[in-house]
Amino acid sequence: MEKRTCNRVPLRRANIDKFKSILRNKQFLTTHQGFALDWHGCLIDGQHRAAAIIDTGISVVAQVTYNLNPDTFSAIDGGRVRTAGDFVAQATQMKQNNSNVYAAALKILANRAAGLHWTRWTSGRLTAEQVRDLVPKWPVSEERIVSLISKGRQCQASATGLIVAHEIITEVWPEQTSELFFKGIGEASKEFVGRDPRAIYTNTMLNVNRGVVSRDSVQQSAQAIKAFNALVSGDSIGTLKKMKASGVKTIKDRRTGEEIQQEYLADRYPEVIQPAINLSDRWLKENVVDSDE
Repeated sequence: MEKRTCNRVPLRRANIDKFKSILRNKQFLTTHQGFALDWHGCLIDGQHRAAAIIDTGISVVAQVTYNLNPDTFSAIDGGRVRTAGDFVAQATQMKQNNSNVYAAALKILANRAAGLHWTRWTSGRLTAEQVRDLVPKWPVSEERIVSLISKGRQCQASATGLIVAHEIITEVWPEQTSELFFKGIGEASKEFVGRDPRAIYTNTMLNVNRGVVSRDSVQQSAQAIKAFNALVSGDSIGTLKKMKASGVKTIKDRRTGEEIQQEYLADRYPEVIQPAINLSDRWLKENVVDSDE
C-alpha cells in the first residue's frame, strides 16, 4: 500500500467495508483475482482488499501478479469500478477532483467533434483508450483547471462548462485574448461598470443558480461563448438565455380558434466570432490585445 501512489483511483470506504465483512466472516476464497503490481512495484489492483487486510489484521492466501505493464491499469475493472476521471488521473497525474472535471469536459468536446447535436454532448461514457487519445487532443493544464474551478465557484457556474468554452474559444482566438474574458468573470467582474459582458455572465450565473453550483455544462459553455463574443465585439447583452431543445408547442389558430400542435427545432450552439474583426475597446479599454499576436 505504500507503493500505490500511481493508482489514482480513490479508496472507497464501502468497498473496504465489504471486504472487511468477508474477512471477518471467513468468506474470503483464493481465486485468480488478488493483487497486481506493475514493473515499478506499484499496486495497480487489489488496494481495497489490501486496506481491509490491514484494518482487520486478518491474513489470507491470495494470487499476486508481478511486473505488469503500467498501461494494464486501464483494463482492470474498466467497466465496473474505474471512471473516466480515474483514467484521466492515471494519464495526467492530476488530483482526482480536477481529473473528474477534466474528464467531463473531454466527453463533451469529443461528442461535439463527432458531430453530435449539442443536446447529446453529455451522453455516453469514455473508455480508457478514448481518454488516452483525447488528452493530447485537448490538453488542459491542471493549473488552468484549478483556476476555472475557482471561477466556477465564484459564479456558481459549471467548471466543466468553462473548460469547454475555453477550448472552443481558443480554437479560434489566441490564448491571451480568451483570457480577457476568463480572468474577468467571477469576483473580478466587480471591477467592471455598465453592461460589461463579464459582469453580465457572472450575474446571470449567480441569479439563475442561486447559491448552488450548476451542472448545466453545455448550456453554460454556450452562454460563456456568447458573452465572449460580446466582449471582443463591443456589443451589449441584456440577458444570457439558455438554448432551447426541440419540442412541440400548442398554438391557437386566430381564425378558427382551433389548437394546433407545432414542432420547433432546437436552438443552434453559438459560433465563436472570428478574429477578423478589430477588437473593440468599449469593454476592454487598456486591456486591448492585438488579435494578430
